[in-house]
Amino acid sequence: MRALNRNSGSRPIIKGIERASFTVTLNLISMKQMYYIGVDVSKGKVDIAVLNATKEVVLEQIIKNEVKTLNRFFRVLFRKLKIEKEDILVCCETTGIYNHPLEVSCTQMDIFLWVENALKIKKAASDLRGKSDRKDAYRIAEYAIRYEDRKYRFVPQDEITQKLDDLLKVRDTLIAQKVGLENQLTESKAMYPERYKTLSACYKATLKTMLAEIAKVEKQIDELTKKNPDVKKNIELLTSIPGIGKQNALQFILHTNNFKNFESANHLACYSGVVPFPNQSGISIKRDRVSNLANHKLKKLLHMAAMSCIRRNIRICYQSKLMK
Repeated sequence: MRALNRNSGSRPIIKGIERASFTVTLNLISMKQMYYIGVDVSKGKVDIAVLNATKEVVLEQIIKNEVKTLNRFFRVLFRKLKIEKEDILVCCETTGIYNHPLEVSCTQMDIFLWVENALKIKKAASDLRGKSDRKDAYRIAEYAIRYEDRKYRFVPQDEITQKLDDLLKVRDTLIAQKVGLENQLTESKAMYPERYKTLSACYKATLKTMLAEIAKVEKQIDELTKKNPDVKKNIELLTSIPGIGKQNALQFILHTNNFKNFESANHLACYSGVVPFPNQSGISIKRDRVSNLANHKLKKLLHMAAMSCIRRNIRICYQSKLMK
């Protein structure tokens, strides 16, 4: 049929438009609705915003930050919206230990949980005027809709890795306190001998106890690493690299969840802050620089490992020159 003139008062007919419209309508009917849940986590409560694919607010609620309460909320939500666990995407910011109840709840109920860096969500927000927990929950849900193609599922640590994490934190705390006390003794011995006698008498028993506790914690760490074959194998592989010691290897295993959280070596290198990025604009071409949005602890460990390797190579080179 020939298309009519736009001024004829009749709607023009385009070849194939009926079939296309019917196909789109059929797809919309058969497509299952997806819901996006933004969770703003705080110590005592969580603010929840449930949005559909068109960014319409379906539900807003404040509940206690407890595993039982979160499980009950999800069960009621499934029943109310008549959906399954595969129909929702839960997104929250990284808030450390406060995320634990939500992580446990989503793991128990097999719900897709996306734990995203808070700075990424903040920079992606188009409207930053005003701030509240309710508005933050909405922004997190909106971020999940916009960047759904970048989502990645939260993978909880296994029991042994979690215990290793706790023990290493205890070890770091004890060492920091021990170094602090030893620094006081060193400075007072050099500059204030009378004070050194008093401090030494007071700190002697404490330092002895700290050394014993550090040795005890390190023994527990060794026993745990032997129980998990995967952890033990990765530690052996990492320590075979020149400059990488056991503590460096343990930190890498913990920060990467035994290398389960990274898809490639490039991804891990970027996370560790050792990949330079271009710094150019127009005719201004500056030196490539690493990003500040990296794990500074891993970056520091890699730097120290590289310096150790350099010193080792220099010593080997020096000894070979002496042999000549």
